[in-house]
Amino acid sequence: MRFYTKTTIGRFTLDLFFCLVVFQAGQEQCYSIPKINPELIKTESIHFYDHPMDADHILEVSPPTTKNTQQEFCAFDRPTLSAIQINESNIVWYNSASHGNPLAPNSLLIDNSTYYAAQLLDGKESEQRLAISVILHAPSTPTTSSNVQVFAIGQNPTVGDLEVEPINVVWYNTALEGKVLDFDTPLQNGRQYFAAQVSSTCESTNRLMVTVKINGPSDLKINKTVSNKHPMIGEKVVFTITVENEGLSNFNDIVIKEQLDPGFGYVNAKTSQGNFDATNKVWSLSSLQAKATAVLKLEVEAMPNGSYSSNSLIETSFPADKNSQNNSAEITLEPSCITIYNEFTPNDDGKNDYFRIDCIETFPESELQIFNRYGDLVYQQKAYQNDWRGLANVSGTIGKGNPLPTGTYFYILKTDGLSENKTGWLFLRKD
Repeated sequence: MRFYTKTTIGRFTLDLFFCLVVFQAGQEQCYSIPKINPELIKTESIHFYDHPMDADHILEVSPPTTKNTQQEFCAFDRPTLSAIQINESNIVWYNSASHGNPLAPNSLLIDNSTYYAAQLLDGKESEQRLAISVILHAPSTPTTSSNVQVFAIGQNPTVGDLEVEPINVVWYNTALEGKVLDFDTPLQNGRQYFAAQVSSTCESTNRLMVTVKINGPSDLKINKTVSNKHPMIGEKVVFTITVENEGLSNFNDIVIKEQLDPGFGYVNAKTSQGNFDATNKVWSLSSLQAKATAVLKLEVEAMPNGSYSSNSLIETSFPADKNSQNNSAEITLEPSCITIYNEFTPNDDGKNDYFRIDCIETFPESELQIFNRYGDLVYQQKAYQNDWRGLANVSGTIGKGNPLPTGTYFYILKTDGLSENKTGWLFLRKD
């Protein structure tokens, strides 16, 4: 049996072979060694062999092994060669199956690449190399409709209010590395925030940057008035809708919806700014500056049938108005059914003997005046009750209490509930 030892004598290292006495073909085979001072000898290692050895093949190194020859990583982690799983510890990396230059262990991995590992023992590499395929996962960078996002200070905006697609993101305070921000972290004016998409356990390598602008207190308010709450059927009225920005910051893309009941017929609309869509009854404002006001004048007609409510509602704005308590205004009208009949025959036949005004009883504060064709007042009555039979009740061209002659007369009907006095003509016929 042969054995081999590596021995240091002083500054020199000797490879020495010994033998056990054996008999081969009836002859004794043995080798002798020179005598050496034992105080100078240091033995590093001993290896036993059961066959002869030559100088070039003292030890054969096997290639390294792994649990998986195709390994996956997150690109966000910036993995290096040292991250690849190898069962052995002493490894030399190459970019080719043979020859090539060694790679540093801290070399960054490249997606869809193959790397080759050789095992190193006692300064000798394995002739065969282990091939490892590498895949790097990198979710896409998040997107947003606006890289500058505006909020009102009264909204108390947080990181969770930032608009981004998709929603499975992680927010940071810097473009690289940095601190992960909770969704309830308050936003700060002028600060930049960075979003990375998260897919499974990987993050996108690039982050979306969003700049935050926080304006002072802002609030949209809407008011509504009408020219006459008690119009006659067929009479036109004007709604005045006023939108006011009571805050210290601007609002953009404001949409106001006008809801008209069937009892109204659209006539016309005029705006101080913005556009009114008569078909959809939508008033649009591209912007409204702080402390500014916009006005819509909407003219409608009271129709014979239907309900008579009109509601104005701020539907959307940017930023969104968090105070919705003053974002709508509604008015309900009570049209009058007054109808004035312009002919009567006070001849005591029991038919059409009185000048009649339908629904006049709903206006107890009304006043009726009748004039002849010369403009002389011949009849005057407050709280008219459909009881005039063509007799003068004021002193003038015809004595008070005397019947008026057949002819054309003119009336003025005054009421507090009507937007204007009702005027017209009537024909009095005696026969």
